[in-house]
Amino acid sequence: MQQQPNVFVLEYYLDTLWKGMLLFVVCVVLVSLGSLREVQKQETWVFLAYGVGVGLWLLISSLPRRRLVLNHTRGVYHFSIQGRTVCQGPLHLVYVRLALNSDAYGRCFFQLVLGGHRLEPLVLVQLSERYEQMEYLGRYIARKLNINYFDYLATSYRHVVRHWPPPSPVTVMRKNPAGHKPSSSQSNLEV
Repeated sequence: MQQQPNVFVLEYYLDTLWKGMLLFVVCVVLVSLGSLREVQKQETWVFLAYGVGVGLWLLISSLPRRRLVLNHTRGVYHFSIQGRTVCQGPLHLVYVRLALNSDAYGRCFFQLVLGGHRLEPLVLVQLSERYEQMEYLGRYIARKLNINYFDYLATSYRHVVRHWPPPSPVTVMRKNPAGHKPSSSQSNLEV
């Protein structure tokens, strides 16, 4: 496939693919060895069978390849799973966001997420406590992809908006001149 200028193509698999594969393989090995069939006179094979089922489900659901195309020439994005279009739309709906998570002790962790309208959130960088580095990296990625960047706060002066939504159509309201009576066809339509 030839790469066009001003077109970014990202093809990827969900990260649950390797997690499902690992869970499936570990549980199959443990079931085949039979080492954990009984723990303190209790049958435990059901947990391994459940692990095999969940691992297989994660594996199968993560197999379809995802593809995101950012076409700056036309100003649109296209997202598909296994060749089937999920959504497409204007570029202002795609962004890089710095997301905030905290643990039970109140420590803050940040992650970078590529997201958008009807896009599956794609974690670009996992949890980090270094806000400044994550912000710099998020701005850098957004600048290179020429998409919007949003800070973890809903309203922030650190947002970088490169693509704005198109202006909404404005409804023009006409005023009746003073003393002008609406025609009978107009008055019949009014409720």
